[in-house]
Amino acid sequence: MLARLSVISVLVAILGLAMLVPSIQAASGSEWKVARGFLYPAIGTLFAAGGMAVLLRPMAKDERAQHELLTLLLAWAVLPGFAAIPLIVLLPSIGVSGAWFEMVAALTTTGGTVLPRFSEVPDAIHLWRGICGWMGGLLTLTAAYVVLAPRRLGGFEVMAAAGGFAQGSRIDMRAGIPHIQNRTARALRDILPFYLGATGVLAIAFNALDKPGLTAAVHAMSIVSTSGISPLEGGFAEGSSIAAEIVALFFIALAATRLPYARKREGRIRREWQEDPEIRLMLALTAGTTALLFLRHWVGALTIDEDLSVLDGFEALWGAIFTSLSFLTTTGFESYAWGAARGWSGLDNPGLVLLCLCMIGGGAATTAGGIKLIRAYAMIRHGTRELERIASPNSVAGLGAGPRELRREGAFIAWAFMMLFILALMASVVGMTLTGVRFENALFAAVAALANTGPAYELMVESGRGFAEFGAVQQFILAMTMMLGRIEVLAFIALFNIEAWTGAGRG
Repeated sequence: MLARLSVISVLVAILGLAMLVPSIQAASGSEWKVARGFLYPAIGTLFAAGGMAVLLRPMAKDERAQHELLTLLLAWAVLPGFAAIPLIVLLPSIGVSGAWFEMVAALTTTGGTVLPRFSEVPDAIHLWRGICGWMGGLLTLTAAYVVLAPRRLGGFEVMAAAGGFAQGSRIDMRAGIPHIQNRTARALRDILPFYLGATGVLAIAFNALDKPGLTAAVHAMSIVSTSGISPLEGGFAEGSSIAAEIVALFFIALAATRLPYARKREGRIRREWQEDPEIRLMLALTAGTTALLFLRHWVGALTIDEDLSVLDGFEALWGAIFTSLSFLTTTGFESYAWGAARGWSGLDNPGLVLLCLCMIGGGAATTAGGIKLIRAYAMIRHGTRELERIASPNSVAGLGAGPRELRREGAFIAWAFMMLFILALMASVVGMTLTGVRFENALFAAVAALANTGPAYELMVESGRGFAEFGAVQQFILAMTMMLGRIEVLAFIALFNIEAWTGAGRG
């Protein structure tokens, strides 16, 4: 039956059913107005899904890559409009554009917000933001394996160029591409158990560590989807503890790697954790950034005539570790010790370092945004090899054909994506500045939107208003940038010439 329905109608129907969850939550607290604010839009969304199922019913199987990529792009454009209806009804002060922007940020796992003071916002809306971020992450993961991977996009183009050098990433285009329903069923069998199970385990762990039920659930959904959404004014750091952050850090690292979703035997997975280049680069970047920030804090602290304790140094170190990895995976949560570390050092906020980390992003085929670690790894290997050739022009690199292709074709494709990423970033910055935004704020907002790390802008500007300081036109530009960052600029370009990119029209 599902095979006879359009993908958009199914997604809209799932969104309508999801609206019943915050409606029930509000009704359980006798907030009847809020409950109706979700119930009526849920009914209307389900009716709209039924109409789409009739009007958009596919007449024949269309497995063209353009059709699948266009459907994915339409999903990011259509779903926020339906998801914003409860916010328009319950929070008229943010306006239609603000409500739509809020849902684009949630469904693209960006996590930026235009909401007023969180204490004045009903809990059901915070729950709805977390649910939308969680569903957006699930849609992103499913689309990565169903649409992007078979077409050598989303980071898989670098892996394919290396002939399957990256573990668990072999793509055989000659074997043909199965029908989309079959691909979706296989992807959900691999993704949904871990995705749902990790969310439940993390929510229970947070609740056991003295986080309220709503806060625990939203933070768990935000970490697994790397959306960085929080129902608290101060974010994840508010009321947090080192025990909660240790648990969160483990799941943040898992969410930014594709290995939990790989269908491998246990022993093979255990070896892959050590051999995967993305994980090694993630650890290296986190360690390097932590060392940089900690030494920066330490030098700053030495210039202040204060007594320093071991506990102060440990808090600064932990704050740097947690915050660095959180921004590298585009989650954007700060550590509870981040503010203490800044006060301990007496230095300004080193937000530019974190902004660069979120531009690099997490692993391919994950909910993380940014350039992606596999592309950065390919360019680093290529640069290292070029430096070796300067010293020894006649040297021959070893390790086989796979690494050699990664350094050549893989690095070339990664560099092409990086150039497109920068062009998209500049286009967004120019659009923002033309509307009267200062260049610095436009740059920070564009990077945060394109890298799908909304909290990065709030960290850099610290105005207290976040994205709420922008008007409707500026919010529209940033929303388009978020969608482009989510679907990836390379996939958007391939939408117009996919046969030339994949070398196969219909698989």
